[in-house]
Amino acid sequence: MRASVELEPFQIAVIALASGAIAGIAYKARVLDLVGTILAFLICFISATLGHWSWLVLLLIFVGGSFLATRFGFHFKLQLGVEESKEGTRGGTNVLSNGAVPALVALAYGGGWLSPEQALIAFTTSLAAAAADTLASEIGVFAPAPVLITSPGTRVPPGTDGGISLIGSLAAGLSALSMSMISLAVFVLVGWPEGFEWKQAGNFDFLLLFLPTILGFTGCQLDSVLGATAERWGWLGKGGVNFVAIGTSALISLPLLDFFRN
Repeated sequence: MRASVELEPFQIAVIALASGAIAGIAYKARVLDLVGTILAFLICFISATLGHWSWLVLLLIFVGGSFLATRFGFHFKLQLGVEESKEGTRGGTNVLSNGAVPALVALAYGGGWLSPEQALIAFTTSLAAAAADTLASEIGVFAPAPVLITSPGTRVPPGTDGGISLIGSLAAGLSALSMSMISLAVFVLVGWPEGFEWKQAGNFDFLLLFLPTILGFTGCQLDSVLGATAERWGWLGKGGVNFVAIGTSALISLPLLDFFRN
């Protein structure tokens, strides 16, 4: 089932250097703390060696976009007490909860359990869901009167677990769409998977845009539901909620891909 060629030692070394550079720049720019930097390197390296090198581009855009969203209106977030962390720097828990699923997709593809098309859909969906949740959280705090997703008539303070707003939902939808569009552009420009026959592609290019967008947005809503229930009840932490929501979205993308292509 594995379609890509085995990597040469030189290619692995280049990927290691690129992953290290991405993680190092993120640490230098205070995007990540030390633990987050180490985990980011591992996620990038696994994704590029067992998945495809172009996935580094998607990961880099996700990390950069998340940091910019975190820094947007940061002083106002400090006043509200809803900032992600000091100076917007993200730690190991945040990196792992958002990046573990993409790395697991790469591991599954490298192990031969996913076809190239399945891997690309699941990887894109996981990043779309992570981006949707991040942007919804970071932009949604500016909404004047968010409501609880499990009780739409109940208004809650900005930053409340499970709180949603029109602004946050719009940010979630646009970020999921953006990640899907970028993935499609990479798919077209890079020509991955190798040997992929466009004449036999059917509607795969459309599905690569459609499924991650819808499931990324849906995963964000699932995150809010879990935040209003499991996190409030103490069953899951914030990282666990993110991981479950992203993982569920990626898993659902696989049978939906098969359904729409058959």
